[in-house]
Amino acid sequence: MFSGNPADPALMEKGILSKISCVSFRVGFMADWMYKQRFQEEFLIREVVHTKNQLITYAGMATLNFIKRLDLYGYLGGSRMQVDEQIFAKDAFSWCVGSKLVFLKHKNFFLGADVKYFETDQKPKYFVVEHLPYNIVGEFRARYFEAQGALGMGYRYSIFVPYINATYIYTHISHFPSEVAIRFPDEDLVGSTDDLPPSMICRKKWGMTLGFSLIDASKASLAFEWRVFNQNGINVNGELRF
Repeated sequence: MFSGNPADPALMEKGILSKISCVSFRVGFMADWMYKQRFQEEFLIREVVHTKNQLITYAGMATLNFIKRLDLYGYLGGSRMQVDEQIFAKDAFSWCVGSKLVFLKHKNFFLGADVKYFETDQKPKYFVVEHLPYNIVGEFRARYFEAQGALGMGYRYSIFVPYINATYIYTHISHFPSEVAIRFPDEDLVGSTDDLPPSMICRKKWGMTLGFSLIDASKASLAFEWRVFNQNGINVNGELRF
């Protein structure tokens, strides 16, 4: 998940239906593409295995703002995950909750912090083993969750608000149940396997985000963000304030 502009709670001052107030509501939509994050086994009981994860998410956003300093927000949407060239999943429900606080504002300069939790239970369509696809017949799930904290600063120049964040992310992928039914390639035979991928955690926890927001008449915003080091991802999102 993206970190967002640390100045977000203080950027939009008026709403479409309301004037300046101590409580406001924002809604929006986001598209997030994590095109690379490296994982390793959580419990090193054999030779170290490294994997590369991709995750695409589309979600609606709802944010409750207090006194232009604190945001409480949630996202509901769909995500699709791919692990290396071996596990391919279908779109599945995903959700996120978090909060953002502007703790220092001096003229057009902002310092803020963000914390969030994101989760999705993916249902893989098939495994690829030795270049052969094995269709998954049973109820097999890959649970992905991410807990993230960010500390950043932004500066507003007219409608343009660039920002930078330092991030800390803990991500985890686990698989259940311990055995899964599979259909062999080009056959109707169904078998089972317990040779499942181990639980995985991210290799790098510290990272950085760079981005900017465009504010239109203090009622709407459009933002772009790039993530590096702990994740490689890009995000675009837009919001309206009421």
